[in-house]
Amino acid sequence: MTSLRRSDLAGFEFPLLLAATLVVAACGGSSPDPATPDGGGGGGGSTATSRGVVTAGGGLTVNGIAFDVSTAQIRIDDNPGRPESELKVGMVVTVKGSKDDAAGTGRATEVEAHHVLRGKVDDKGGSVLRVGGHEVEVEHATEFEDRLNRLGSVAVGERVRVHGHATATGHFRATRVEKETGSAEDFEVKGFVSDLDRAAGKFTLKVTPDAASSYAVTLGVGASIPAGVVDGSYVEVRAAAAPVAGALAATAVQLENAKLGGAQAEVEVEGIVTSGSSVQFVVEGQAVATSATTRWENGVPGDIAPGVKVEAEGRLDAAGVLQAAKVSFRASLRLQGPVSGVTSTSARQGSFQLLGLTVRTDAWTEWKSSGGGASLDLTTIGAGPVEVRGVPGTAGEIVATRVESTNDDRLVLQGPASSKDVPAGRLTILGITLQAGAGTEYRDSSDAAISAPAFFDLVVVPRTVVKARSRVPMTGTTFTAEQIEIEGSL
Repeated sequence: MTSLRRSDLAGFEFPLLLAATLVVAACGGSSPDPATPDGGGGGGGSTATSRGVVTAGGGLTVNGIAFDVSTAQIRIDDNPGRPESELKVGMVVTVKGSKDDAAGTGRATEVEAHHVLRGKVDDKGGSVLRVGGHEVEVEHATEFEDRLNRLGSVAVGERVRVHGHATATGHFRATRVEKETGSAEDFEVKGFVSDLDRAAGKFTLKVTPDAASSYAVTLGVGASIPAGVVDGSYVEVRAAAAPVAGALAATAVQLENAKLGGAQAEVEVEGIVTSGSSVQFVVEGQAVATSATTRWENGVPGDIAPGVKVEAEGRLDAAGVLQAAKVSFRASLRLQGPVSGVTSTSARQGSFQLLGLTVRTDAWTEWKSSGGGASLDLTTIGAGPVEVRGVPGTAGEIVATRVESTNDDRLVLQGPASSKDVPAGRLTILGITLQAGAGTEYRDSSDAAISAPAFFDLVVVPRTVVKARSRVPMTGTTFTAEQIEIEGSL
């Protein structure tokens, strides 16, 4: 991987400086860096650090890897020695250990989980909670202890602990919300330090280095700024009460470990892009740089924008910048075709049918009109055609992250293969039968033409994401593919 040139850094120096500072300054719960690529842990796997959301219960699955944590040291909210049973779906964790990407398995040596916000719910409505005045976005994938009533199970005045990703606006996108007992007014939030003035006992706190909003933090009686805190450090601020007009009086400041590793450490990080473009961007406070050799999965470089959820994988350079070998878009589902059955509760929230599947739009769906056409929403979508990118919903629907009008009349189906029948030339994707024929064209992930046997050998159920195109109308739930390609993996 090539390093960033100075000329590449226009408008990006601040996040890169913060990332470099994190590598030097972060501490608290630190551990040896698994920086060597020699495949510790057996099984031909590589040693790496992975930060992402726990996506499966009954074990620890993070960024598509099912980790064995039977011998791991588990730390939750700075409490060491915790049992595996306390690792819950929706928690954001940092896992150190070995992994085998091909097999989708790994063995963890250390697991650390932290909430990002804690306090009393003072308001809620629609898809938003406010905890101590801090806005928390709730999406379809947000985990609640009460999975049936979800946001309805949380009342104003109750205390909650929020796990999640920071957004460019300075909000949190919740991946898990847990209720707490008691009615105390204390408040906790994590973020990055800037404008540090030790002598005056104050600093600015942002939930990402480039967030649009911030807290003005001053020290309360008995509080101090820990040694090692500098501009760019990641800290937890505790207060006896919620912030007032952006001002937060800290009762304690704790330096957190945001470090993913040292130079040449193999790492992967999942989160929401908060700034930048496909050449360089910031996700979870980590600066990421791409090059001509970066592999893009489940999308293309032009899809990178603030608010998009991705996983970036590669090695850290000497400045702490992740030089990406792979960038994978977490919204791995893609549909394209004519629209029917539109229903709506507002101009942008409702559902429609596409390729026989239900597509749901919500408060976080992005709407785009191609070619400068009329504004697109559920009142103007008509019969399409449209292109939808999205993620699986809890009720079997597709939750759209983006809906875009298109003049392309081809049908497109993209998603993970849930089954394959090699002799019949058949895959199942999102419950749709994808049928290949004698004239079907096959391509690998680099867009090179390959044979049918080679293609099906590359498909690993249920991890391989496949994209199919066709101009042949669907017959029931059968999609007759004219072209099929390997798009990526989960």
